[in-house]
Amino acid sequence: MALDGYTRCVQHFSDHISFAEMLLKCNQGNPMPRYTRAARFDQAAKQARVTCAENTRTEILDTVHAWFSGKSLANEGPLQTDGAPQGRIFWLDGLAGTGKSTIAQTVAYHYHQTKELGASFFCSRDDAGCSNIALVFPTIAYQLCLLSPAFRERVSDAMRMDPDLQSALPSMQLEKLIVEPLEAVVRDQGFPPCIVVLDALDECKEDSATSMILIALSIFSGRMCPVKFFITSRPVSKVVEGFRDTGLMKDTSALVLHSIPSDISEKDIRIYLSQRLSRTARSCGLKSWPSVEEMVQLVEQSSGLFIFAATVANFVENRKASNPKRQLEIVLSAGSTPSTSDSPHRSLDALYLTVLREAFPEISDDQRASLGTVLGTVVLLFDRLEPESLERLLSLEEGTVRWMLRDLHSIAIVPNTGAGPIRLMHPSFHDFLVDIDRCIDVNFVVDAGRQHTLLAEHCLRVLQSLTPDMCKIGDPSLYNDEVVDLPARIVEHVPAHVRYACRHWASHLLSGNVGNCVLDLLLRFCSSQLRNWLEVMSLLGELDGAVTALQSACRMVKVRHPWVLCQI
Repeated sequence: MALDGYTRCVQHFSDHISFAEMLLKCNQGNPMPRYTRAARFDQAAKQARVTCAENTRTEILDTVHAWFSGKSLANEGPLQTDGAPQGRIFWLDGLAGTGKSTIAQTVAYHYHQTKELGASFFCSRDDAGCSNIALVFPTIAYQLCLLSPAFRERVSDAMRMDPDLQSALPSMQLEKLIVEPLEAVVRDQGFPPCIVVLDALDECKEDSATSMILIALSIFSGRMCPVKFFITSRPVSKVVEGFRDTGLMKDTSALVLHSIPSDISEKDIRIYLSQRLSRTARSCGLKSWPSVEEMVQLVEQSSGLFIFAATVANFVENRKASNPKRQLEIVLSAGSTPSTSDSPHRSLDALYLTVLREAFPEISDDQRASLGTVLGTVVLLFDRLEPESLERLLSLEEGTVRWMLRDLHSIAIVPNTGAGPIRLMHPSFHDFLVDIDRCIDVNFVVDAGRQHTLLAEHCLRVLQSLTPDMCKIGDPSLYNDEVVDLPARIVEHVPAHVRYACRHWASHLLSGNVGNCVLDLLLRFCSSQLRNWLEVMSLLGELDGAVTALQSACRMVKVRHPWVLCQI
């Protein structure tokens, strides 16, 4: 029975891939590249975006500004860079929690103010658009079009010549949407010098061993004058190899954030904590708090991680707790987790455990299961959802999500009804929860594979509610841009949890395990809902994602169950 189910799924996928590709070509009439607005530095973010606290990170920011202005970095200032001092790319490399995104936000804001910001793309693993490598260069190209009408016309010409650029390799997108239009405009009339900020490159989802974005830049970096790139990332292999093994370092000035002199990072963290805790002390009428000894201990425990300092401040400021002094005592007594004594995140891990245990001091089996479902989903979602939408996706009772997360304000933002989605303060909390070597309390650790399977099941169940003409348009011959009230119709007829299921069922399927339960749901979806799903994806402007989802799901079934190939 299972074998027959796999075979039928593959047949349905194969039948609809070509149909989806045909729909995609029919909808490619827009001469401008598709872009993701949420990736811009000035847009509402999935995680809180802030600039550096006053009088902090000054040495790093001065180094970046000197690089952009063309000054030599070899022997100037307290920080030494690697690679080419005057290269067209600046790489800020740092461990999770060292403050890279805050620095990137500050850099983007500064050059926005000076009118020298060409574009920004803030990658985020919990936003599908902001983690899609196929959208990085198109989004950058779109923003560069806003600087120059001539550049925009060149990009439009490229899109008219080849509508498939939307799904081309990043190297082709960079060449056709940025490099060649830029060269033509510079040759004819000039283009203003500008900076492109590309933050958290490691959070882009891609299967290749080396970042495709960096491979593309290694090919064309010498042809992008007068545009410079400021890139941040963690030191993961696909990014490190992208810089070190492709020749890109010949045009890159690199600064390793977690290797800067400790006195500089400690100074910055001390300033930041003093500002945050002084504000708390004033509001609570506390004098001579925190003590010098407590501040020294906090700075030492931070191990150079700004996210530790920020989480401490959030935890201490929690107005629902007993009092700031008691909260600070809890943090200082936490120390570090014994199983991660050699990890740079040992104090941060202990702090995360402290926050969780304070919120759930006594946890029952039922509560553990509910918390696992809610918290595991929050950290593994590919797009953020409001609490009410999350409850509908997971078939939970009203109020469950807010109740479960009510005491986790120091690590997650849970807005009031209608005020936005749930947001994690920092992606390091995701890394902590899914790693059994870091999250050593079984009450809180998240089994990522099991959770993705659960989410795939819920998505496939939600998709059974799809109907033909979901948005009540009434005329299938109309193009999307001919439906004047399409956005309002989508909001009215396709709720947020349904849109999420449409976009991400395949991603959860690929990240989970296909057992009999998932297979039955998958077969029902393939048998009755594929056409309805494609219609909704078309209305959402996600047909390219639909093609990718079908191809990936089909390939996954074949790879994990190769005997299916003998049956089709």
